[in-house]
Amino acid sequence: MTIKIRDVLLVAVFLCFSNLASALDDRMVGTWEGQRDKDSKCSYMAWTMKRSSDGKFEIAFFQNPERTKFLNIERGQWETKDDKISLTTEGDSTPDVYTYAFTDSDTVHVSAIERNPSADCMADYEFTDHRIRP
Repeated sequence: MTIKIRDVLLVAVFLCFSNLASALDDRMVGTWEGQRDKDSKCSYMAWTMKRSSDGKFEIAFFQNPERTKFLNIERGQWETKDDKISLTTEGDSTPDVYTYAFTDSDTVHVSAIERNPSADCMADYEFTDHRIRP
C-alpha cells in the first residue's frame, strides 16, 4: 500500500480546518453589546463587540451607556477552549482570558481571569453581553 503525497496533503488540510473549527465556539459569533457595572472594580465603559467565524474580532469602546462618547476600537483574534475565551488584540502578544457561560442563546455571562499587562484595568470583573445581531 502506497501513500500518495496528495493524500497526505488532504489529511493535513482537513486537520488544520478541524483544529480551527474546534477552537471557536460558534455560539459566540455575531455582534454583542455589554458594559462594565458602574460599581465595578474598573472604570465604567460600554462596548459593541463583533466576533467573526474566521476568528477575528472588533470591539468599539464607549464612555457612556448610550454609546455616543467613543473611546477607541480594538481588533484582533479570538478563540475558545473549554469554557474560556481568549482575545488577543493586534500589537499585543498576551491575550485577555475570560470564562463564559450562556444563560440563553443571546446572553452570555463573562468573567475576566487573565489580563494583558497593557489592559486598562487589571482587576478581575464580570459582565453580561447581549447579542444584537447574529
